[in-house]
Formats: sequence, structure tokens, C-alpha cells
Amino acid sequence: MCGFFAVNKCDLTEVEKEIIHNSLKFRGPDFQSGVVDFAGWSMYHARLQIIGDECSGIQPYFHAGGVLLFNGEILNFQDLGVKYFNTVYTSDTVLLADLIHNKSLNLDELDGFFAFVYIDIEGNPIHAARDKFGVKPLYKYHHEGVTAYSSEPVVLSRLFNLSVNDLAMEEFKHFRAPIFEGSYYDYVSQIEPGTCDVTGIYFDLTSSMKLSEDHPKPGELKLAIKKGIASRLVADQPVGLLLSKGIDSNLIRLHSSFQKFYTVGLKNDQDLVYLKSRNDLSIEFVTVSNETFREAFFFLRELRGEPLSVPNEVYLYLVAKRAREDGVKVLLSGEGADEFFGGYDRIYTWAFQKGYEWDNSEFVELYCYQKPTPSDLSFQRLSSFFESLGGISAFEKVRLFFMKYHLPVLFRRLDFALMAAGVEGREPLANNWVYQVAKRYNADDLMNNSTGKIPLRLLVAENEGEQFAFAEKVGFPVDLKSIFSDISHAKTNYETWYDVNLTGGQS
Repeated sequence: MCGFFAVNKCDLTEVEKEIIHNSLKFRGPDFQSGVVDFAGWSMYHARLQIIGDECSGIQPYFHAGGVLLFNGEILNFQDLGVKYFNTVYTSDTVLLADLIHNKSLNLDELDGFFAFVYIDIEGNPIHAARDKFGVKPLYKYHHEGVTAYSSEPVVLSRLFNLSVNDLAMEEFKHFRAPIFEGSYYDYVSQIEPGTCDVTGIYFDLTSSMKLSEDHPKPGELKLAIKKGIASRLVADQPVGLLLSKGIDSNLIRLHSSFQKFYTVGLKNDQDLVYLKSRNDLSIEFVTVSNETFREAFFFLRELRGEPLSVPNEVYLYLVAKRAREDGVKVLLSGEGADEFFGGYDRIYTWAFQKGYEWDNSEFVELYCYQKPTPSDLSFQRLSSFFESLGGISAFEKVRLFFMKYHLPVLFRRLDFALMAAGVEGREPLANNWVYQVAKRYNADDLMNNSTGKIPLRLLVAENEGEQFAFAEKVGFPVDLKSIFSDISHAKTNYETWYDVNLTGGQS
């Protein structure tokens, strides 16, 4: 897990180099390369050491074919090393560079989460690729002949003095993230999940999700989950689990072993109350006060240089900070289960009941925070996306939307909040092992009248009982009006969050 930057110019000033370093060093507290020039490019890398020793895979990684900048982990790197080179590799960075140099890279084969850029000895970008589901971020700036890639858009904003994208801010108001614009800044886009900026799409979610009559066999889902978890435990550093009362994190807990569990919340949060009664688990509790939340929010808002999506980002940072103090550098989380298996009960139940009918206004009413009107571009883009899916059921339309647009926002949240504490976040339920089984379930498999994720709940019930597995999860939203009482006035929680993100706390 790292952060990197590359731009096709080599005349950066010392001030510009300092901007790059100061904006990205938090993503790699174990090593920062400084700005390095190569073949007409300036590049920078900051490393969080997870796989390999202090020396292996140091980046920018130079070899005969060019240079590699890489963020993330390729967890099947040893298998690929044996397959292609009959060699046992100790570094996924070295393996990736060798695959590219030897023209053996098949992006679809990579099991892991990654974003990387490879520049050949003539200064040509050969790859600028992102993993299938968008776990790792990769942003691109392109304007007036200048091209730059970065793990954080704030670097690009500060370096090129970019204006805020008005359409992105409209999307923040409606979705709490620029899901269509890709970034908050003019001339900055995201490399889409499953895409290489040079060679094109290598994994198309929409075509991959076409329904199959081949439903999963008994035991197939459990095996896939075990494989997903085992792959996400590959590390040379201590690994912990973010645990709540929900079934996703408990499913991970039940199918592996961890030395440490971590949970976070308000003093009377139902999750904390329940988990404190579990004397059979070794749990580290992080109880958040209003003052602690407020301080962490302003720190993260300044570090990120753009709005935070939801208050839970602050919780994730605080619990990861505690884990890092314990020496834990990797935390597993349950992202993806709701998207893959129909877990947002209110929206998925609506879609389930709609059958093959569709109503954009009803979806907007259920999904959006501040509702866009049909004249808003946000509404029109949603409508265009759903129309492009053709005559599939409303349930499958919603599932594709959540996987394509909602899930990357969750990954961005997890990635940034944990990296701010020097910890890598991993997704044992949102990877190709689990996806290949999940996509073969249909709505009837996943839903009853009002509850989703039935296959996951049944797996949890084997150990924890049906009362636990099918219990309704009660949310405890952060009382933002209390935390930001000096600026909230008579506003709602959402209005307070919107304003404090945009004003930086200035009333």
C-alpha cells in the first residue's frame, strides 16, 4: 500500500516538489523517494511496507524495460512467478515489473487491489491500470499537453492550481461523492475500475454480470469466502479485523483467525454495547467523544483537500490509528457484501418488488441525500445509466449501480481514512473469488420480503444462530449537530455535514 505521482515534465521547482511530498507522504510513512526524473517524467513514491523487506520493491522501481510506480498488493504474485518464470518471488512489485517487461501481463489474472503506472525507457506510458472493483485510487490530470497520474487528487489540484468542478459539487450534494465526474477538480478524472488508461477496459462489470442459470452449488460460497479471506491475509505485517455487530465482519471472523479485533463508536453505540458482552473475543474498543471526532474531522479534511463522504470516515481513521499504535498495519473490513449480495434492505426491497418496472424518481427518493430534480444533470446521468442497462430487472439494475458507482466510493473512504493512520485496508468479501459466486445468485436467492444477503446470513447462522444472523441492524448516526454546535444552528444532520465540509468549520 503506497502513494505515487508522475508527470510528463522534468522542470519542477523546489516548491512544486515540496507540494508533492507534503501531499503524499502520509500514504507511505515507511519510505519516501523524493522526486526522481526519468525519460522526460518526474515521479515520486511513498511506501507503506506490507509485503517484502525494507529493500525489496523500493520504488520508483527501475529495470531494463523502464520504471514502475505501484500502489496496492498482488496477492497471488508467487503463483504467477512460478507460472511465468519458474521463480519464487519475494516481492509483488518485482513480479509485476517482470510481467510487463516480458509482455506476459494479463491484468485479469491479478488477484489483489492495485493501481500502477509503467513508463518505458523512451518515456511512453505502457500501463496506467486500476483493479477490477476500484479498491485503490488512480487519478489523471490531462490539460494543454501535460499528463499526470496520482494516488491523491489534491496533489494535482495544488500543483496545477485547479478550480473546483461545479458539477462534482452538485454530485456531492446529491450523492456525497462525485460518482460520475470522478473528481472535485477541473481536468482531473479517475481511471475507471477494471481499466487501463493505455490499453483500455479489461474487466467490464455490466457484461460480466449477465445472469446465469448456473446457480452456486452447496458449499461453493463458503469456499469462495475462505479463499478471499486467505488471500487478504497474505502479509509480512500484523493483520487485524474491523469488527461490528453486523454479519459481514462476523462472517470474516468466523472463517479465519485474528489476534486482534477493533471496533469504534459512540459511548452507547449498540455495536460497542454488544461486543463488550462478548468475553470470548479479544477486542480493542475505541470510544469517540465529540471533541475527538471534531479534531479528527478537521485534520482529515485538510489532509484530503476535498469533502469527506460520510462521518464514518472519521471513525475509520480513529480506529486505524489505534491499531497502528498496536503495531497492526493491515485491517480487514466487510466492504462489498451489501453491493454483491443485496444488503441495502430498503432500496433492494423496493427494487425486488418492482420486478421489471423502473422509476428514476422513486430510486432518487430512496438513494439520494438531497434529491435532484429531473432538470439536474445528476438526475439525468442516473437516468441514462439505468436506461443503458436495457430490460433487466430493477433488482439487477440496482445491484449494478451499487457495484459500479457506490462501491468505489466506499473503497475510497476506507483507503483514505486508513492510510491517514498508516494502515492498509483490505476487502476479503469484495474480490474476484466471491464476486464470481455472488453474481450467479438472483433476486429470489438473495432476498426475502424485506431482508437481503440471505446466503451470507445463512452462513453466519451456522455458528451464531438465526436470531443473530437475521437481526435487524439498528443504525446510530453521528450527532453532528452536537459535535459542530457552533455552526449547526437549526440545521439537520445532513445540512451540518454538507456545510462543515464546504466551509472547513467557518461559521
